[in-house]
Amino acid sequence: MNKIEHGINIWSGCNIPLGAALTNPTELSYRKGKIKFHYPVVFEGQKFIDSESAYKRYKTGDMAKDMAVMKEIIVAKLQQHPRLFDAITTNDGVTWLEQCRHIVVDNQRWEGLGRNSNFIVVLISAFEAIT
Repeated sequence: MNKIEHGINIWSGCNIPLGAALTNPTELSYRKGKIKFHYPVVFEGQKFIDSESAYKRYKTGDMAKDMAVMKEIIVAKLQQHPRLFDAITTNDGVTWLEQCRHIVVDNQRWEGLGRNSNFIVVLISAFEAIT
């Protein structure tokens, strides 16, 4: 994947494939024609079609617990799909992620710009856990 100069909106409708691949519902990104590959994830010994499916299975409704489980799911995703980890690294890692946003309107508790987005915070934390 090529270097992206500025932060992007990471969501299933992103026209930049990396943004559509880093979101959790990658099957939705695929159906929308935004990415060419599937990103299944094995979590807790179970295979899910994407990280969103794993998250839906393990979420509790408690934000702190949900952020912790999402971090572990994204760690698994980045480890199982190293080209995503490599693409973040190529784009300057945490510095680049801090410029990204997650705006989808569906679930506002995860939305925002950079570290003001719970989703971006978890994505950064997962990336840092691997580095």
